[in-house]
Amino acid sequence: MQLIIEISSGVSDSWHRPVCGVAKYSERARFSLSEGNCNTVLLTFVFENRPSAATAGSERNNGSLLCTAMSQMLPILLAAAACLHGIVAVKADVCVSPPSAEHCKDYETQFERVFTVPGDAAVLNCTLASPDVFDLNSTPYNISWYECKTGRELSGEGGQFRVRETSLWLLNSTLEDAGQYECILRTPNGCFKQKSVLRVDPAKAGDCRRPHMAVQSLTTIANGYLVCPLNTYMSLVDSYSIQWYKGCEPVVEGDKFSLMRENKLLLRHVVANDTGHYTCRMTFNLTGTIGHAAETIVCNIKDDWNMRPIVYQPMNETVKADYGGHFNKTCRVFVPSKGKLWVDVYWASEEDFISMDPSDRVHQVQLSKQKVNDGVWLEVLINFTKVKEEDFNQTYTCMVFSDKGVVTSIFTLQPSDPNFMIPLALLFVVLALTFLTSVTAYKIFKIDIILWCRSYLPYFYTSSGSDGKAYDAYVVYPRMCWNGLHGSAETFVIHTLPQVLEKKCGYKLFIYSRDSLPGEAVVDSVQENICKSRRLMLLYTASTFSELGSPLRFEQEIGMHVALVEGTLQVILVELEEVTDYSLFPESVLHLKSKQGALQWWKTARETTGGPQICPSSRFWKQVRYRMPVKSTPVSSLPKHGCWMFNGP
Repeated sequence: MQLIIEISSGVSDSWHRPVCGVAKYSERARFSLSEGNCNTVLLTFVFENRPSAATAGSERNNGSLLCTAMSQMLPILLAAAACLHGIVAVKADVCVSPPSAEHCKDYETQFERVFTVPGDAAVLNCTLASPDVFDLNSTPYNISWYECKTGRELSGEGGQFRVRETSLWLLNSTLEDAGQYECILRTPNGCFKQKSVLRVDPAKAGDCRRPHMAVQSLTTIANGYLVCPLNTYMSLVDSYSIQWYKGCEPVVEGDKFSLMRENKLLLRHVVANDTGHYTCRMTFNLTGTIGHAAETIVCNIKDDWNMRPIVYQPMNETVKADYGGHFNKTCRVFVPSKGKLWVDVYWASEEDFISMDPSDRVHQVQLSKQKVNDGVWLEVLINFTKVKEEDFNQTYTCMVFSDKGVVTSIFTLQPSDPNFMIPLALLFVVLALTFLTSVTAYKIFKIDIILWCRSYLPYFYTSSGSDGKAYDAYVVYPRMCWNGLHGSAETFVIHTLPQVLEKKCGYKLFIYSRDSLPGEAVVDSVQENICKSRRLMLLYTASTFSELGSPLRFEQEIGMHVALVEGTLQVILVELEEVTDYSLFPESVLHLKSKQGALQWWKTARETTGGPQICPSSRFWKQVRYRMPVKSTPVSSLPKHGCWMFNGP
């Protein structure tokens, strides 16, 4: 037999008093003081009905045993009373267990009490059907409920009691229903028992609240939810409906209130006036019987508030880093809030949270926490002192913990793209140097390159033999006079020029004194043969244009007309001697000289005194050949002569 004494206080503090650990043992009774809050202290006394030597053979009923126990428990009652103040009631219940439960393992009394008011339903749940007690999946079991005051079994077949699965329902509670109820769970191998306590407190007249109330808190500005505490009822009934009340007035859905799923009451834009008492009343159907249950919530409004954090960095992105280099990334979070803030920010890898030890290669650092008018900025850094291969293709998560849940944002670390800037820069420098070198080399060796291409790559050029011209050049030169003037010029034209250009280079020249026909008219011969020539080679000395009657003057005028006016003939100017005074030179000759320059034979003659002056590879002759048209005679068909050395332009 077990005796339970409940001491109630009128004080309504919500905090718990220290446990009064009082216990006394005797041969026939064990006393223990249960934990309690400031409203109730529960004392449980278990009487073990074992006869002693002195009482062997004598019969003691429960009443005599109770009297003996009460005389022994007086010190315990005084100790329990010291834990409370303002005691208003002392209530003792004796739980009479059926004889079949005498050897059941006792899990004693559930600490949590079930509270109701007269007229409402109450549900007592047997918590023995748990894997902590036995193997729930493989062991069959059944549950029986008993009323401790009378010891009778509650079958649930009629009346106000119903048994559904592991729960005992009281559909229409009365004050007399208050007390202890014992559930006994039996299996093929044993049994277990446990007691539950039901409190039925009368409601105050005109007060719509329940005597025992839950406390829930909401914050201003944001939307908030009140959760109906009747979840146990909702999961076991056949059907139900919920009606919310504020005070005694029904809550009407609209701009302020909405009934949400899971029987939550939504309050939009919470303000201080929303504080008060809210009651959720459930009307249900259980096996055809209609019942009611209700719970009251004390709603407190807190002016300290915070909304769901916003992560600005990272932004679910891919970030690239250099292998072996240093790398860091900041998690930047803003929390709209007012007052105290309970938010934590951490970095985590795919396996675990990042270390906060600065000596680790990868660690996190709390950078700053900055308050502003409308909230708080938080920054946490993840730092890689040296990036390794194992860090790549990994996802790193910034996790923000708050009472609004967990907000996350990630970035994936990838290796940097190969740096082509340095190779490209080097390539650009090489190309630039190559270009400058090529341009410089081309300017220096332009004539040699073009002459080589003409000789060995003739298919890139149009053959000069296909234009209908008879001569490669018409040579205009000063004639030798009776006094021997211009004798060196005529020698150059008659001997040197043909020897180099015709014999060694394959060109065909028209020299009037050599190629004109006897008795032919000069004007006709000059005009006709200039038109048959591809170039006009004009040779002059310092005194050439000072002689008004010089035959050169006539040839020069015809040639200049064809070259400058008609534009069908190119002119090659050759200075046979140094000229210092150009005042008597024709304007056409000066124009060409300023435009294309003149070849200076006299410099070659001066530099090669005593040496070969008829070498085609000398500077002067290469310049002459460069200005001459592409010869039609292949290189292989020309006679082999010496002096084909390369000595620069």
